Amino acid sequence: MKSLPGVLVGLAVGAVVGILLAPESGKKTRKRISSESDSFFKDLQDQLQTGLDSIKSQYNDYVDAATDKTQDLVGQVKKKAKH
Repeated sequence: MKSLPGVLVGLAVGAVVGILLAPESGKKTRKRISSESDSFFKDLQDQLQTGLDSIKSQYNDYVDAATDKTQDLVGQVKKKAKH
């Protein structure tokens, strides 16, 4: 996950250089750039959503674990208070 920004930049630079050096007319090149940039941003959006989903899942797991531990501690304190 740490290398994601580098990979994305590399893909973008490679796509731009490849398109600009391609032997096509300006109109075709602009259309291709538009199409590829749409695809790139869609992929980026998907990857960001996956990352956000992962963060949410980890956060929920942490909250659940903290809640369970707190409930266990409260139970232990109540037990000791009865004795």
